[in-house]
Amino acid sequence: MSKKWIIIMVLVLIMGVFFVSCAPDEADVPAEEPEEPEEAISDKHGGILRFAFYAPTNMDPAFLSTIADEHIARQYSDHLVFIDEENMPDINRSIAKNWESNDEAMVWTFELREGITFHDGKEMTSEDVKFTYDRLRDPDIGAATVDMYSNIVDITTPDDYTVIFELEESNVDFLLDLADYHALVMDTDNPDFNTNFNGTGPFMVERYEPEDRIIFTRNPDYWMTDDEDNQLPYLDGMEFLFISDSSAQIEALRGGQVDYLIYLSAEFVPMLEEDENTVVYEAPSNTAWVIRMRSDQPPADDVRVRQAFKAATDRSAILKGAIDGLGVTGRDTPIGPAYGDFYLDVPEPERDVEKAKELLAEAGYEDGLEITITTQESSPVPAIATIWQEQLAEAGINAEIQLVPSDVYFGADNMWLEVDFGITDWGSRPYPQPYLDLAYTSDAPWNETHWSDSELDELARQAGRELDHDKRIQLYHEIQEIFMERGPIIVPFFNNNLWGASADLKGVQPTSGLGTALDLRTVYFE
Repeated sequence: MSKKWIIIMVLVLIMGVFFVSCAPDEADVPAEEPEEPEEAISDKHGGILRFAFYAPTNMDPAFLSTIADEHIARQYSDHLVFIDEENMPDINRSIAKNWESNDEAMVWTFELREGITFHDGKEMTSEDVKFTYDRLRDPDIGAATVDMYSNIVDITTPDDYTVIFELEESNVDFLLDLADYHALVMDTDNPDFNTNFNGTGPFMVERYEPEDRIIFTRNPDYWMTDDEDNQLPYLDGMEFLFISDSSAQIEALRGGQVDYLIYLSAEFVPMLEEDENTVVYEAPSNTAWVIRMRSDQPPADDVRVRQAFKAATDRSAILKGAIDGLGVTGRDTPIGPAYGDFYLDVPEPERDVEKAKELLAEAGYEDGLEITITTQESSPVPAIATIWQEQLAEAGINAEIQLVPSDVYFGADNMWLEVDFGITDWGSRPYPQPYLDLAYTSDAPWNETHWSDSELDELARQAGRELDHDKRIQLYHEIQEIFMERGPIIVPFFNNNLWGASADLKGVQPTSGLGTALDLRTVYFE
């Protein structure tokens, strides 16, 4: 090797040693900047909410028919219009972020929130909203809402986030109709609504075991946040146990196996109020346990028989005996005092056993009458049936009580729509019209009394279209007079909504609407 190359190599080695000796120690090298921590989760987040009630009968939102059905469905999906605890539209909790109508209340335009996704990741658009309501109003589908939405002429979607409803006639209550509990927005691509629970709601169905339980997990991509911009829901998940016996539900709450109960029976209120580990929540409502008579066949096809049953009934006694007075007596119409001016405030009918006997004799039953009351075995129905049975006996009516599980009464065979005499629970609606459209006009889908009264039909049609508030008051008053005079139902009372909960469950907002409609997005464990 030449001297020239040797000199170059020596110089390189010297320079290398120099740079190494001048380099800082490893400990002196500045550390990399740490990544920004994830946004802190509030101290309200976490926990699994456990709940007990009887098993559902229908999982497809279009065909929900029981308390259990509705309570489950609202957890995994959302409403275009959300109704708050005072039965008013709440834009902050609705899929629609804005709405307006023309002066005639015949064209309603909704602007949707962007970025809402179904649980499978697909973005929800106006097409899904259109699909949902087209399905609910399709006679071939046969949902209970067909009549309610028969006034819709067309639904159009100018873009992905705009939906326009055109109505045949004016409807100032259209927002409330859109919030019906069946109207949960569904995915247009869903192949089976009974088994595929792909909603946009705060909770996702993790596992469904019919007759046993349904398990939910928190939707990590839910669109709604609280006032401090924390994502909702707070809970990590929920577990609904299917327990049909009311006493067993109460024991599960008191024993800590479950955390809250809906449709709490009044008989258990004192027990829970005395327990420092449980809390009872209460709110007035239009929820009623309706004694109904099938009016298209004997004996209740005779108006005198229906009047006799009314005369033999002591409503106050049933209110006190069945739910310990936690409500108000009814006037044998589906419209209660919760509706303010729409309610016809008249004195409670006085019980008149002799009049009942006279009416039965006029109808050809001077020797008395025998009937069977077929209804649910869940509380407070047995108490209502037993007290009414004793009252009827004094008027010469011998009533046999046949109790069946709620999921049988409301099951696939629709027993509740066919029996001669029954007791059916009707939850609160935001305003009176849905009761008429769903159950009491001649072609109503849930006309369990099989009643057909042309005068009532016409008044109900007018009331549903009338824009003038004072005129609507008069129409609803006339409708109630018909129910009192010749209707096929007895409404002993409108009960207060009652819930039982663990004392460490917070954020519970009692609602005067559906007793199932607690907003579980904002409940949390202390």
